[in-house]
Amino acid sequence: LVRLLDIDRVLLGGRVVLADPEPYARGVAATLAADAARAGGRAVPVDVVGRGGQAVAEGAAQLVLAPLFAVG
Repeated sequence: LVRLLDIDRVLLGGRVVLADPEPYARGVAATLAADAARAGGRAVPVDVVGRGGQAVAEGAAQLVLAPLFAVG
């Protein structure tokens, strides 16, 4: 999905991930790096976000509004 949707960054969150984020972040980053190496692309950064339950809604709103407020 990262390559198909041309995703710039993967954000992990939620109650389960935040309980012990390091294994999740490390595992996802390793999988994405291996895929990027096979495809000849770049590895996508992986971050853990500790935001509340509105993080998904805020991210979706940012995707919709970004073109309206883009600079340049």
